Amino acid sequence: QVAEKLANAAVKAERQVQIVNLGGLRLLVPLTRSRDAEVRRLAAHALANLSVDAQNQIKLAEDGAIPVLIALLACQGEIHVQRQAAKALANISVNVRNKERVAEEKGIIPLVELARSPHVGVRVEAVAALANLAVNDKNEQEIARVGGLEVILDGARAPSVDLRSQCARALRNLSVNTDNKAR
Repeated sequence: QVAEKLANAAVKAERQVQIVNLGGLRLLVPLTRSRDAEVRRLAAHALANLSVDAQNQIKLAEDGAIPVLIALLACQGEIHVQRQAAKALANISVNVRNKERVAEEKGIIPLVELARSPHVGVRVEAVAALANLAVNDKNEQEIARVGGLEVILDGARAPSVDLRSQCARALRNLSVNTDNKAR
């Protein structure tokens, strides 16, 4: 119930900062480790909503949300958990330092793997995260090195407009590197 209430309240911008300032992360981060998939989904959803705010992006990283979210990407068969975790990482990765943190925590490979998901919503969020991470020279090279460029090019031909849009954004960010242009 706590995760659901926080996920719903975190939709409102004015509540996002308030939830974090009142200690909401101390409640949510442990809930991502619940044995109950629905609790994990709601916790990830709340973190995704909270991560829209720029100050919260910093606090989420400082409070250990990045490795927790990366771990949620590996929840096999839990597409809603994976989608919300990828969305949270996409939001968190708007922050310059967090781009580095996600890479340091080994988040790029799981995101590239999720970008291959048969579920379009999961792919959209994974590619959105990769697009944000690619606004960093090292990440740009790493995404290409681990096969992300090919996965994103494949997604650019998908019927989903949302997926094609995120792929176009990712390709634009990945094309800054001259080695990637040659691929």
